[in-house]
Amino acid sequence: MATRKTIILVLATAVFILGSYLFNPKHPFAANAEPEQITIPVENIPAGHAMKSSDEHIAFWQQKAQRDDRDYISLTYLGQAYLQKGRETGDAAAYGRAQAALEQALIINPNYELTLAYLAATLISQHDFAGALEMAQRVYNFDPGALQALATIGDASLELGRYDEAEVAYKTLVEQAPGAAVYSRAARLAWVQGDAAAAIDWMQQAVADAEAIGLTGERLAWYQFQLGELYFNSGDVTTAAVQYAAARQTWPDYYLVLVGEGKVAAAQGKFEQAIALYEQLVARLPQPAFVAALGDFYALAGNETAAQQQYDTVAFIADLGRTDAALEGRQLALFYANHDTNLEAALAAAEAELANRPDVYGYDVLAWTLLKNGRLDEAAAASEQALRLGTPEALFYYHAGMIAAAQGNTQQAKQHLATALDLNPHFDFIQAQIAQETLSTLP
Repeated sequence: MATRKTIILVLATAVFILGSYLFNPKHPFAANAEPEQITIPVENIPAGHAMKSSDEHIAFWQQKAQRDDRDYISLTYLGQAYLQKGRETGDAAAYGRAQAALEQALIINPNYELTLAYLAATLISQHDFAGALEMAQRVYNFDPGALQALATIGDASLELGRYDEAEVAYKTLVEQAPGAAVYSRAARLAWVQGDAAAAIDWMQQAVADAEAIGLTGERLAWYQFQLGELYFNSGDVTTAAVQYAAARQTWPDYYLVLVGEGKVAAAQGKFEQAIALYEQLVARLPQPAFVAALGDFYALAGNETAAQQQYDTVAFIADLGRTDAALEGRQLALFYANHDTNLEAALAAAEAELANRPDVYGYDVLAWTLLKNGRLDEAAAASEQALRLGTPEALFYYHAGMIAAAQGNTQQAKQHLATALDLNPHFDFIQAQIAQETLSTLP
């Protein structure tokens, strides 16, 4: 069994979001939703860790594993290196390679605690939250000092809508291993529970701690980007831009920088700049959400032909079966519902997502797709579930407002739509316009 010293600290970020789902532009911790790993202390890491790039790490551990087909420790570090590569690029394939390496390590040694902990974190990135929770719980029950496992318990519980369980796990982490990765988790929970100010405060502490312990590159940029996301989703575009700029300075090649800067440009009405940034982004990572957002920017710039080409590309990708339902089901459900197309498929995707991941975001997507399918009462019930914690997501209130308007509940519709626009007038660049137009026409 690995010692507690081996499993505790350092806490270093590793992308849930997100997975290449891995990004949900309507989620405050988009790339983030990906949890941070707890890695072993520097003094316990074998030679080779000092190499700077994830590609160097991958090559190093591949060579070691190839020299000895029973070397489960090298396979474990190879899996960790692929996890970091996935964080840096947003490429879901890297997470698949991480899982393969870690599963191979477990065949050799089924009880190596560090491998189990990393594999549980990898399952998070693949959106197998129930599997991650089960595996992490197994590790933590065996060794209550395995804080990576406890972190994964909290992360999986959060994604499964088990917020009380997530809170217990995160409180323990704050007590036993305070630091950037724990503070960022506390920020996410605070946001979901409706406390935007506390979420920002926690993430500010995370950035400060990451800087204080000397994190650099993507690991620091991730925290800076997440703080920018919180500001943007709170309607503070100016401060969000500062944080995105900080992330760019830290890690200039970071794909998430393009995400943040593109949103800021669009919020400022600089649609050509937003288009240029998202063209770069889509060229690197053609996820449906990114392609759809690029289409929206073209539409707002008045280029309907180019916008439709992007929208058609999203549908084409989905038709080719290139998307992973577990990773991108919510993206596609929202896209179809927003564009009033494939509405039955949108609802089916939303229902499947909620069955596997019953969190407030899942209820919101379900509510929107139910509305678009004309099932108003069910939509209203799902929307109530989405809003039950007071999560300051403007999109939740927009959807609730449009549902209320469809039901003829004018006062509630006006209240929800006004709240959405007050929380963040740029929550969705097309849907926000619809919210404003709807609000202006309500008696």
